[in-house]
Amino acid sequence: MFELESQVRKWRGHLRSSGSLGEDELEELESHLRDSIDDLTTRGVTTEEAFLVSIRRLGDTEALSNEFAKVTTESVWRQLLVPAPDESSRRRQRTEVMLVIGLALLAGLLGKIPALLGWGLDTDEPLVYVKNASLFALPSVAVYLIWKRSLPLRFIFLAAAVFIGAAVLINLYPSRSPYDTVLLTALHLFIALLLPLAILYGGPGWRKTGTRLDFVRFAGEVFIYSVLIGLGGAVLVAVSIQVFQFVDVDIENFVVNWAVIFGGFGLLVVAAYLVEWKKGRIETIAPVLARIFTPLLLVVLVSLLLAILITGQAPAEDRELLIWFDLLLALVLGMTLYTMSARDAEDPTGFWDAVVFALVVVALVVDAVALAGIASRVAEYGATPNRLAALGANVLLLVNLVFLGLGYGRFLLRRVRYQVIVDLQMRYLPVYAVWAALVVIVFPPLFGFR
Repeated sequence: MFELESQVRKWRGHLRSSGSLGEDELEELESHLRDSIDDLTTRGVTTEEAFLVSIRRLGDTEALSNEFAKVTTESVWRQLLVPAPDESSRRRQRTEVMLVIGLALLAGLLGKIPALLGWGLDTDEPLVYVKNASLFALPSVAVYLIWKRSLPLRFIFLAAAVFIGAAVLINLYPSRSPYDTVLLTALHLFIALLLPLAILYGGPGWRKTGTRLDFVRFAGEVFIYSVLIGLGGAVLVAVSIQVFQFVDVDIENFVVNWAVIFGGFGLLVVAAYLVEWKKGRIETIAPVLARIFTPLLLVVLVSLLLAILITGQAPAEDRELLIWFDLLLALVLGMTLYTMSARDAEDPTGFWDAVVFALVVVALVVDAVALAGIASRVAEYGATPNRLAALGANVLLLVNLVFLGLGYGRFLLRRVRYQVIVDLQMRYLPVYAVWAALVVIVFPPLFGFR
């Protein structure tokens, strides 16, 4: 069944992802599109046919609309609107590939800065790579998004200020044993820097719920591509080292100091390019992955709770168990967000919404158990950087899971629209970035940089 609003949202999202149109231009184009559809339907044309004809009437956006034809599920698109790309499109694609290669090399060169200062991976200062990992990898992604979206100067200044400021701050902070705050800073800096990346991804319309949801999908798919490429690279490295050993050539030093650095830090911008490139080919990975892993996560969480009840294991007594609790909860939140990005807000309630609701409820119980365990350890053993960071993160997750649970419950009872849940979640996401920035800036001096 053809759903006009769903197709208009997909069409608009595709035009936005091209980076060549601003929000005002998109509003104007959508207005023209709807006027054309209304005109045609009053003449007896079906809604689906009116949509297709109106898309073709948009003139300057024809190339983008043709590209959109490749990702829609309607077969008529593929039959009518997929011509060969023109020379201008091919030239831009070649430029984009060269830019991504250059940015990947730039990320690798940034990763070699510590070595130029005498800090290699095999020295006593490997933590310099840990502290700066986000600052080696993410600037290239930022530059790519600025180019892809053709962003104005103020966004360039924003990106430069954020990355330069972060680099100065974390490298001015000293590092002292046992280095807990260093590891916390490295982890939370990456989370905090996702906010400026979201702004660059969305451009002038970054505050809109739909744009934030698009970024969630983008970030999730970049992660998936990065893992796949990283695993493939690891296999290639292992095989290469072994093969060269058979001919008495030792390449391990080269691999560790060059291939791993350039490959590892250049990975994200390549993955970002692949996600953007894939939009013009197929748009099915999000719903497929969401439907595979959501029930699997639910089974894991339920099994975990049953195991705790049966064995009588107290989470507060096992630090590693609490860490794994938090990891699972982070996966639950990530999968819930990914499910949102894969779902049409106008679709009616269904089986998969009930599965997500069950996942959120079980995760809420797990989070409450973890929070009680962490609070118990803080009360018994005192505050440490790791305990306070975990406590804060679990409180944020608890609040998040509570309103998600209430939202999904009301949605299943048909008391609210799904868009209400999405709006609440998208408004809450910056809270995680603010907390992460707080950990990066405040925790090191608060705990004596230890």
